[in-house]
Amino acid sequence: MTVEGFEAPARRAVVEANLARHVPTPCRVLDVAGGCGEEGVPLAVLGHEVTILDPAGAALVDALVRAYSNGVVVHVVQAAAEDAPDLFRAGDFDLVLCHDLLQYADNPAWLLRAVTTPLRSGGLLSVLGPLGDASRARDAVTTAGAEIIARYRLPGHYHLVCRF
Repeated sequence: MTVEGFEAPARRAVVEANLARHVPTPCRVLDVAGGCGEEGVPLAVLGHEVTILDPAGAALVDALVRAYSNGVVVHVVQAAAEDAPDLFRAGDFDLVLCHDLLQYADNPAWLLRAVTTPLRSGGLLSVLGPLGDASRARDAVTTAGAEIIARYRLPGHYHLVCRF
């Protein structure tokens, strides 16, 4: 595939395949800034229990419709990523998705600490973003205290799978 042809659906399929190598089914997933469920709903279809956290109520409605159309249930919470420690308990999730979010954070390590607060000990964090931000993301992950267990390079994007 060329970079120009590597659209979001293909990228999501590759990320899903990457995660399948590391994540047992079923697990409890927090999709941070998960919007309309483009990544969370397919994980729910695979048997995972998915919670989508996003500040945009309209996007969460779309996520619920997408889930219903696919015959699955997802939980939605309307709030900012930074609110995760106040919304969930430690150990509530086995996997946290932080996709296409870090590049917008003023302090990516702080944001990662916040969104992984509800992650169980030994749980996984999946970080995805534009390739130009890969070194910044790697630094944030290690500063936040995670171990990078897999690094994937996609056309135009990086994908890190990390253990906390």
